[in-house]
Amino acid sequence: MNYYSKRENRRARLKRMLAPKTAVFVGGAAMVSGIAYCRARGFRGNIYVVNPRRSNLADIPCFPTLASLPEIPDLAYVAVPRDNLVSVVRDASEIGVGGAICNSSGFSEMHGGERSQRDLVEAAGGMPIIGPNCPGVGNFVDRSVFMMDHFGGFGDDGCVAIISNGGAYLSDVGCADRSLPVAYSIGLGNQAMISAADMLDVVLDDDRVRAVNLYLEGIVDPALLSAAGLKAARKGIPVVVIKGGRTTAGRRASQSHTASLAGDDIVASALFKRLGFVEVRTPMEAVETLKMLVYAPKVRGRRTAFVTSSGSYAVLGSDIAEAAGLDLQPPSPAAATRLEKHLPPFVHPANPLDISSAHGNDTDFDVNLSIYRAFLSDDHDLAVEVMCYPAEGEWDSAGWDITTRAFAQAASERGLPAAFVNTVPDMLPKSVRERMIADGLVPLMGIDNGLRAVANAVRFSELADTLARQTDGEILLPKHSSIASAGVALDEADAKAELRASGITVPRGIVVTVERTDQLAEINFPVAVKALSAGLAHKSEVGAVALQVETADAAWQSVNAMAKKLKDSSPELCLRGFLVEEMVKDAVGELLVGVRRVDRLGLALTIGIGGTEAELLRDTATVLLPASRDAIADALRSLRLFPVFCGWRGRPKGDVEAAIDAIQKFAQFASINEKRFIEAEINPLIVRQGQRAVAVDAVMRLTQT
Repeated sequence: MNYYSKRENRRARLKRMLAPKTAVFVGGAAMVSGIAYCRARGFRGNIYVVNPRRSNLADIPCFPTLASLPEIPDLAYVAVPRDNLVSVVRDASEIGVGGAICNSSGFSEMHGGERSQRDLVEAAGGMPIIGPNCPGVGNFVDRSVFMMDHFGGFGDDGCVAIISNGGAYLSDVGCADRSLPVAYSIGLGNQAMISAADMLDVVLDDDRVRAVNLYLEGIVDPALLSAAGLKAARKGIPVVVIKGGRTTAGRRASQSHTASLAGDDIVASALFKRLGFVEVRTPMEAVETLKMLVYAPKVRGRRTAFVTSSGSYAVLGSDIAEAAGLDLQPPSPAAATRLEKHLPPFVHPANPLDISSAHGNDTDFDVNLSIYRAFLSDDHDLAVEVMCYPAEGEWDSAGWDITTRAFAQAASERGLPAAFVNTVPDMLPKSVRERMIADGLVPLMGIDNGLRAVANAVRFSELADTLARQTDGEILLPKHSSIASAGVALDEADAKAELRASGITVPRGIVVTVERTDQLAEINFPVAVKALSAGLAHKSEVGAVALQVETADAAWQSVNAMAKKLKDSSPELCLRGFLVEEMVKDAVGELLVGVRRVDRLGLALTIGIGGTEAELLRDTATVLLPASRDAIADALRSLRLFPVFCGWRGRPKGDVEAAIDAIQKFAQFASINEKRFIEAEINPLIVRQGQRAVAVDAVMRLTQT
């Protein structure tokens, strides 16, 4: 069976596992709650139990072995001690069970468990296993829920698939009373065989799924995840992602600025952006974002009409909204005139609009509707109402009900996606939420997460539009080979020789030694003098560079003084010589451009404001390679200080297109040499006035060929 046949067979078996007709629980008393949960969620197939020491478990007769079952199950839920799991999985595979969920722990999540996990995968053969160390899988729409404990009481009308490394995340989302319509709750545990990418690919085939939430602690197969991400993008299904275990590449930071400025967490974020995934910070932000994405029409822009019942909410809410990227433009003169007809003289038309004392009798639906119609008469992209409902039974909510209904109707008449944000996360009654959903108003909970959810819906729309313009090749991530070697560092002259061969402009220069400096007459002054050593990354910190050297005699003196100083202060350095280069003129600004290899993810390109202050400024953007010229240009233009290169406040304009050319050639150099590439950095890449960009300094680490 070839690779593609194996994958299709696995996909078919995973679908069989998600909607089994027969299932078996293998284990002891710990499974009783799981069996009860399965029954409570309405599983309609046959349930068996295998336990050689019991005659009955959870009122179900026990069979001594899998082979003794009267039929072959589509799914086995296995919760046995670690030492028994491999043999149980092997038995299940041999009799043709569709697939197994392995709840047992003690594998790769624990020190020394990696070998046992490899044995488990080998025992499974062609039978897919989810886990080990996983809580289980819930398919609520088909009432097929096989999880060790209670993970939510969802009905069969859900449309959101949640795929998580761990069970706690699923439990938090499942127990949150927030009207999230969950269809699938899938815990993957260690991902020994089945990864988040595998499950994403499968659930995307279910037309009932309208959004997906991923909680990832590790990315097992980035290329496969990119293929599933492409599938989601082409189907228009949003993916909301949280990345746990975010770390930096501190051990490499001593070699270049790039590693410290683009840690693995930033590179993961670059992958999510490439795939059009909306990255969020917390489970509850994910929940509110998913609600905005599945209950509201697609948001087309950032122009937001914001109405509230409090001056405090107006101030705090507008701070949060604008920080999240929403655009709160004041009402146009025409809209302001319409509003003034319905507002008391002391209420000024504004956005946010505080209607706390503007609508008189708040039980008058028509008065409220007139205000909202006037307020929404401008060209907005979405409408948001921010208030706080009283706790259920604590206060008569008639006024809140009427004003939110009027707001929903006014937004609907304008064809606007609309949300109600309850400022307190846990005080919006379920009955109110259900009524709002029916009215076309998305009920969001918590002012911070609610407004971020609205902004995240905008971000998804923008990412989706970008991906729609891209080819499949610009989205998909190729498989990258692993390199165990730490590689060999090149000195600056050798690194620049590699750059020059790739078409990147470097300064004219020569290599001299203390004994031989007669070539100095061949170049133009002023020059820079730099010590050459493969282990010397940050020259200025050890006095290994001299700038603006005006004469050949001064250059000779710099070489001698530098050689003596480094011999005394850094005797471990192996000096090959000294690079003497012509200084670059007409500089407009400096960029840092680095590419480094990231485990599993491949090559990451980082562009930032360069120079010795690069790590202090931390003004960077990262994209994964391969990347198109447009993607590189967008990354460059996203820098906060990019206007410096475009004539900001009367400064001279730099040749930005030349800089993009150089960065693109640098990225191509890394991709072409992918099998031997570890890390390389240009800092600075000097952007000049109307001329080529020049790579003034470079470090590079490649494997030995």
